[in-house]
Amino acid sequence: MQNATSSRSLGLGWTLLVVVPLVLAAVLAIISSRQSDPHMQTKVLTIAGLAGNVAWIALAVHWILVKKLTGLGILMLIAASTVMGCGLHTLLRLL
Repeated sequence: MQNATSSRSLGLGWTLLVVVPLVLAAVLAIISSRQSDPHMQTKVLTIAGLAGNVAWIALAVHWILVKKLTGLGILMLIAASTVMGCGLHTLLRLL
């Protein structure tokens, strides 16, 4: 029974790889809401979105490598890469 539970949960390394960027994104979103300059607020919020996207990519890679959900993992990875590309394009335009 214990093996079935452990195979469904994320390991410590994968958990940190998903949770740390999400916490960073949340902190940056809070910092962004306190900015008075709209241009700076948009920059910080874009960086927060990119940090959240890193967690999404890590989760997709986990699904592909560990859970062997190859089809769904690849679809998630394609979507996450598209969002990451748009976010990076937006950030470069803001700089």
